[in-house]
Amino acid sequence: MGLISVRKTWTPISPDDRLEVKEELERILASPPFRNSRRYPALLRYVVEKTLSGEIVDLKERTLGIEVFHRTADYDTNADPVVRFSAGEIRRRIAQFYQEQDGHGPIEIALPIGTYIPQFSRFDSQLEQESIAGDKTPAPFDVPVAIAHDQPPSIQLIPPAQGGASLWRPLFWTTFLYGLLAGVLAMVVIARISDLLPSEDFWHHAKTPIMDLWGPLVTNPGTVLISVGRTHFPDTDIPEPPDATVEEHILRPEARISLSAVQAVSEVAGFLQTQHKQFRVHEASSNSLQDLHRFPVVLVSGYNNTWTVRLLKPLRFHFEQQGSLHYIVDTEHPERRDWSVDFNSPYVQQTEDYAIVARFKDATTDGPVVVVAGIGSNGSQAAGEFIVSPAALEALARSAPHGKLDQDFEAVLKVEVIGGNTGAATVVATQFW
Repeated sequence: MGLISVRKTWTPISPDDRLEVKEELERILASPPFRNSRRYPALLRYVVEKTLSGEIVDLKERTLGIEVFHRTADYDTNADPVVRFSAGEIRRRIAQFYQEQDGHGPIEIALPIGTYIPQFSRFDSQLEQESIAGDKTPAPFDVPVAIAHDQPPSIQLIPPAQGGASLWRPLFWTTFLYGLLAGVLAMVVIARISDLLPSEDFWHHAKTPIMDLWGPLVTNPGTVLISVGRTHFPDTDIPEPPDATVEEHILRPEARISLSAVQAVSEVAGFLQTQHKQFRVHEASSNSLQDLHRFPVVLVSGYNNTWTVRLLKPLRFHFEQQGSLHYIVDTEHPERRDWSVDFNSPYVQQTEDYAIVARFKDATTDGPVVVVAGIGSNGSQAAGEFIVSPAALEALARSAPHGKLDQDFEAVLKVEVIGGNTGAATVVATQFW
């Protein structure tokens, strides 16, 4: 038998409980992902302290914008999404913090997707059940196996009373022992299988649209690859010289990833962290087909991600370009060009963008793929927020067959753009198969 850690959602009640949470908070804020920032520690500290004091009614976007970021009482949360952006970045940095730890402490703090109320978890040590006859075969999944059941009860064999010697006949006794052994073995096997299966709480969440959508990636044994596009290097530009300085390198266009793409990545990474799912982030230009093969993949950005363009091409909705006009094609209505952005138009005059969000099993990669891609950067940012929003996905599910997102789909989003800032997103077309 050995000790293993079992993670349980936990509500701090006593002063000692709240002190433990505050100590974990200080440990997080003193870590490299947070210590050089002012904005993200301020928001995380505020929501944790408000939750500990029972004031969760104050943890709304507008209130946080006013109290933490000193916005005016009538500020437009769509035009100034500082709270949403900061929350997504906090989720990403918390995920980075816990991934970089050699071991976790007794307490864990998370900021679940779709809420500004933090969640606290406690790790308890429990005895691990060993299998019969010292079997040390590894579990079939690369995850810790926590035995939540009690061990099978010990069975004491009581000799029969005098006059019952016939019960001790060899054949009967052998049959009895084999039956007893089979029963105990069955109890242990059931206990181990029960713990390899998702918990009751998981299946409760699995019935929601967000878990219907993300289930194929979260339950896939592979690490999720988040492949994000960056500025293309035009063939007509002068290549970077071999003696380029650090400053010259980081100022080159091909070294840039837009802030909107970063926010989309942080939304996805934050959600995966809440599911304790391992992930890694790569730039799309560095990924080969072998990197994507059989792994669950999230593709972020549209035209500057060659894998997004390639894997969407066979589907009903995909990206095309005609001169400076970038648009989303609907193969059922190939003549339409209204889901478009003219890249030669002034950016400050842009009022809308368009994006594709999708989840499907791809024949090229032989694995599940999620697409979070806009024509422009605003579209990608909105797609990142949409793909992890319980409310948005519940609305999308209502248009799906049987009201579920447990099948392959594409959706086209129309995204409002106000003064260069990303606004509300509306679903304008869907395809389920």
